[in-house]
Amino acid sequence: MDNFEVAKIVKKHLSKEYNCAENDFDSYKIVVTELKENGNKAMKAACFGSSAIFSVLPKMVPDFKRIFEGKNPDWIFETNSLIMLAEILYLHGHTIDDMYQYSVPDFSLPKTDAKYDIEIIESGFDKFKSEPLAAEVFDLESHGPIVLMLRAKKNGKTIAVAGAYDEGDSLWQINLAVAEEERFGFAGENVLAVIKDAVIAKGKIPYFGGPFCKISPNTANSAGFFPCWTQIVSRPREDEFLNLHGTR
Repeated sequence: MDNFEVAKIVKKHLSKEYNCAENDFDSYKIVVTELKENGNKAMKAACFGSSAIFSVLPKMVPDFKRIFEGKNPDWIFETNSLIMLAEILYLHGHTIDDMYQYSVPDFSLPKTDAKYDIEIIESGFDKFKSEPLAAEVFDLESHGPIVLMLRAKKNGKTIAVAGAYDEGDSLWQINLAVAEEERFGFAGENVLAVIKDAVIAKGKIPYFGGPFCKISPNTANSAGFFPCWTQIVSRPREDEFLNLHGTR
């Protein structure tokens, strides 16, 4: 597998999540689609390469198409664009919640040698949930079934735990927890690189990002990952003017 194939698989994965065509991510435009599953969200957007998809509630599609569709995606992160986005969401009773960066590995890099005692676990995950570091990693379990877990030990003590979750389309989302005394050393980047290689050996693509991710950009870069796409999400407004404007 090479980086071109990785990008192709990522586009397939995102097209299902954002209710769009795969080639929309090659359009060099902002595309507006209807949000399929929203929970309490009114909007989520994916900025990938030179394209962007805004997936919004059906009632919001006309406003978003009028303001954003067909525009240059580089325009999204300009201050005026974010203000305009916030204003549209505000009128529909929502606000910008956060922006998250997602990363994938550089497949051209060589395999990493483990610097610690590594245990790779592929079943019986429940028995590890009571361990503090494993509990941190298990925060992601609701996003897909855990399929691989890695424990790194130093002098007999667990200093890092990593987990991989099956998200479909050959993508496995990973998470990492490092013991406090090792967080300023090289344990995080080495363990992240090792689980990256373990997932790749399974023929899958490891990736991470989003609200549950605790992996720093420096650790990611040192472990052989690079930013692949950015997600923008909304949440319902909670302010004293909601009832006055009839947007609840």
